Amino acid sequence: MFATGARVGFDMFDRGLSDLNASETNLDVRSLPGVPSAVPGRDEPLVRYFDADEAAADLLHRARRAGWSEFARVRNLDYVNARYELYPLAPHTPLPLERIRAFAVDMDGTSTTTEPLALHGLEYMVRRFTGRLLRTAWTGLDPVVDHPHVIGNSNFRHTEFLVERYRDAISPTALRDAFFEALLWTLANMDDPQRHHDVRQAARSCGLADLLADAQFQADVQQRLSDRELSDCARAWVLRAGDRFRCTTTTQLVDAALQVYYLRYHGLLQQIAAGEPLSADMFPEFVDREPIAPMPGYDLFLPLVKGMFADGDADVVFERLRAAYEQSGAVDGAPDVQRARVTRLIAYFRANPVAVALVTASIRYEAEACMKQVVRLIGERAQQWDVSSATRARIAEHFGRGLQVFDGFVHATLAHEARLKPHRDLYSMALFQMSIPVEDYGACVGLEDTEPGIVSLRAAGIGCAVALPNPDTRGQHYGAAARVVRYGLPELILDHQLFLADSSLNTLAYAGTPSVQGVS
Repeated sequence: MFATGARVGFDMFDRGLSDLNASETNLDVRSLPGVPSAVPGRDEPLVRYFDADEAAADLLHRARRAGWSEFARVRNLDYVNARYELYPLAPHTPLPLERIRAFAVDMDGTSTTTEPLALHGLEYMVRRFTGRLLRTAWTGLDPVVDHPHVIGNSNFRHTEFLVERYRDAISPTALRDAFFEALLWTLANMDDPQRHHDVRQAARSCGLADLLADAQFQADVQQRLSDRELSDCARAWVLRAGDRFRCTTTTQLVDAALQVYYLRYHGLLQQIAAGEPLSADMFPEFVDREPIAPMPGYDLFLPLVKGMFADGDADVVFERLRAAYEQSGAVDGAPDVQRARVTRLIAYFRANPVAVALVTASIRYEAEACMKQVVRLIGERAQQWDVSSATRARIAEHFGRGLQVFDGFVHATLAHEARLKPHRDLYSMALFQMSIPVEDYGACVGLEDTEPGIVSLRAAGIGCAVALPNPDTRGQHYGAAARVVRYGLPELILDHQLFLADSSLNTLAYAGTPSVQGVS
């Protein structure tokens, strides 16, 4: 059911260096002028200088002392001076776990069902900047070639890949027309200040600074634009200012195309929030279910680890998890054993509620729009469960707090596009927001559906990085994962009891501190 992650070796040093004992090397180290020689409370300077050999020796020495046996080399964005970052990966946490202090959980494809919507937005973007709107002209994104590169990284990274892959098919005229629509729609139909800032910056980058200052243009974006009004208004402005549009460098192309992606994806999010149905022809997978909903088992996972279920709720929780597990096509396990695990997990987390952080490389607008919907649905669903009235009341109160149900809420807007997954920054922020000390990182569990997310978790220090593939990500490489759980949260709970040791569930000894209050 799950596969042990293969060891991921990265040869950073030549064979001669591997025998070097750095502890016996006398390194000539100088502190940066003007910077204190040591950070208060620490023994080493804030900055050290090395030549190449000394840097390699120092890294090898630290790796040996810290027990690092695996590293990941992560490529930076093109405009970053250093081509790569080199991250030590936290050693795999020995399983089973004696206790769990916190969960750090990805959004798209792990917490929510939104992956198909994002993929649709990316495909729409390619169709618009190539002018190939009909399926007869282009069949769409290739699940084998494209999907591994457009799921799990930042929106910028996804767009960068698609711009490069389809560069020869880009139509400058089609891209220009689509960008004008995206510019007008964002300024007129979105209230998010960050989105206004970003689309204006993209417009200035593409030579449209004078357009932004035009009094008539400013008047046009002061009112909401319907689809028909948007098309007419964009066409008129293309006639007046289209010759100023300059988009030739890769950075310009990516930034302009990204605004077209947001035009489509954010338009869908607004449509869903307004309760308007999506096109059945375009989204047949959402005919019988909500387009933004919890992933199977997530609606039970959150109240479970927050300690909200009572002993008498075990049968209901088990039956719902079992049904989700069977729908995934999994081979049946032993129902009596699974039911017993649920009973013990309920008792354990009632005594030991944990912190939970939501972590995503999506921007703030997307994260808040999607997770508000998910949290609302969990609260509504729970009122239909045949659990105790006290349990329903607890869940209603907790999930009525909106995004404050999470002890950490980390999205791309809190970082820079150059520091998103597979960099470690987002998950490092999550550990900080949850007030987890470094010595407790081994008691944290990370849940991800993509390889970049798994690398990000381990680079942040979470050795128990668990891959939960979904239909859109099953072709990815999960060699860095501690475990690969093929059938998602239902399998993780029913068959692996969240990797908690039997001894911990049997004794129910208090293993940590209750979760801290949620964040705004």
